[in-house]
Amino acid sequence: MSDSNSTLSVSVDWTNPGQFFACCGLLEVAHRVWCPGPAEGWFADGQFFLARSDGEPANVADLVNAALGCDAQAIPIDDPKTDPVQLGDPMHIRLDWWRRSDGSTNLFKTWAANATSLQMFTKWRGPLRSCLGSINGQAKNLLMLSHQVQGSYGFDSDLGWDALRAGFSFNEHNKLKNLPTRPAVELFGAIGLQRFFPELDEQKRSVWYSAWRVPLTAPVARAAVLGLLPGVTLCRLRTHFVSRGSFKGLNTANIVEGDSYE
Repeated sequence: MSDSNSTLSVSVDWTNPGQFFACCGLLEVAHRVWCPGPAEGWFADGQFFLARSDGEPANVADLVNAALGCDAQAIPIDDPKTDPVQLGDPMHIRLDWWRRSDGSTNLFKTWAANATSLQMFTKWRGPLRSCLGSINGQAKNLLMLSHQVQGSYGFDSDLGWDALRAGFSFNEHNKLKNLPTRPAVELFGAIGLQRFFPELDEQKRSVWYSAWRVPLTAPVARAAVLGLLPGVTLCRLRTHFVSRGSFKGLNTANIVEGDSYE
């Protein structure tokens, strides 16, 4: 376990799929930026902890700057709306979690037909930059930062989906199109879903994932998310996609095994 200067924590509600996968994204970025590493992450007490093993300070700015500053280019394959996105130095990761192996899209492809996959990734950078000052370099409230942005990846269950469950349609209520979206959740969630893609039952429109309670590196934590390491599981969760009209997103997850907080 690292000392306090080598560890940071972010407040998280892991029943919110967006916040959970954003934490996975933070671990992914730390895995690539905090060299020589390895970085480790775990969930406890309503927080996600990140620790670096080289004794250097765990600075959230390193992670945010990497996500904001890396080059992002579409990889032309068949359709700009769904083409993979390649992130350059220091990330070096290809994002294509919305595509099946045959090139068709899965349920996680939620964005509107007029948006490209590259636009969906890069649109969160400006809003995140504009509201970073309010946390004064502190990691704790990173996932709470909000900014009015049209559209969402749909995995932040706190934003807008209560309106959907109540029967409102974004198509019929234009004022719901510009919600106070949380850009750090969207940006880091998009990064996290690549390695940490959960168990998906497309027929039942359900998603299963597990939070883990001990420090794990990103490659090992991937197995924990899938529930393959029961000895480290804090809780097992299930959510599902809800939709109205052409918009869909993930509901708040239910804890099906384990405790809500430890």
